[in-house]
Amino acid sequence: MKNLSQLFSVLFLLVLCACSSEDNTDPPPSNSNIEVSIDENPSSGDLVTTINTNLSGDVNFSISSQSVSQAFTLDSNSGELRVAAWQVFDFETNPVITATISVTNGSDSENKIAIVTLNNIDDIWSFLNTSRENYENASIGEWIAITEAEYNDLANRLFDVSKCGATDSQYNRNDPISYDTPYYTYANDNGAVIEPDHYVFAFKYTCDKDNLTNTKVKLSDAGVSEGYSNIGGDVPMHDSGENYFVLKGNSNPTTETSYMAVGAERFGYFNGTSGFSFKYGNFDVNELPYNWTGIALYQGLTTTLKQWD
Repeated sequence: MKNLSQLFSVLFLLVLCACSSEDNTDPPPSNSNIEVSIDENPSSGDLVTTINTNLSGDVNFSISSQSVSQAFTLDSNSGELRVAAWQVFDFETNPVITATISVTNGSDSENKIAIVTLNNIDDIWSFLNTSRENYENASIGEWIAITEAEYNDLANRLFDVSKCGATDSQYNRNDPISYDTPYYTYANDNGAVIEPDHYVFAFKYTCDKDNLTNTKVKLSDAGVSEGYSNIGGDVPMHDSGENYFVLKGNSNPTTETSYMAVGAERFGYFNGTSGFSFKYGNFDVNELPYNWTGIALYQGLTTTLKQWD
């Protein structure tokens, strides 16, 4: 009897286990965190990742929250998570962006967390198109000619950009442009200074001569009329009109309030503009003893954070 009782007990346990196994129809849990790395400054519409799920049937995906507003879009059927507002994918401001994804098939649901880590890349490089190869091949401290569109992208899209030499309203006045034939070094005394702890990385200016060489960009922390020294090498040869340049690899921020000057031939300026003045000196000089009423047509770009290699 004892052996028969033990046999019945074993058979009961086997049946119970089999029934329990058949009743457990829930899918195995899937990983709730999805981690991915992408380069900063992507394009809107770029695929970030595809959300996976073990739920069966007609599955719907939706974003329930995201750490940065409007960073992502999500295809409700495929689960493809894509870049929406590409501007927020900036390592300097948002090194990690997350989104909580709700997944449901009508009866079962689960939450996923997409964790997107941004790779820090050379921001100047990423916003250059036409001039990218020249930038890649340049040496540290070289000025590289860029396009107007590239200059505007750098001015508008890099982190914490300020403008020196001339503000937009000073530079873009609808006044007749005058040009000086000799080589002069000019510095505007119009309040558009470089604050401490800023890196100079680009500038533009207007001239009226082709095949210009020996153009130089200078900085001074001693004052608007003295103490200038060159930043970077000579600007590449360029022609008349508005010209745009970027500096590769500047690793030296300003330590004091500083001023930018530019030395060139046939430099453009607004002559006699009331309320504005600039300092100038003859030739490539570091002291600017003379004063003139007007606005020299140049502008520099600076930022508080080194965002390049």
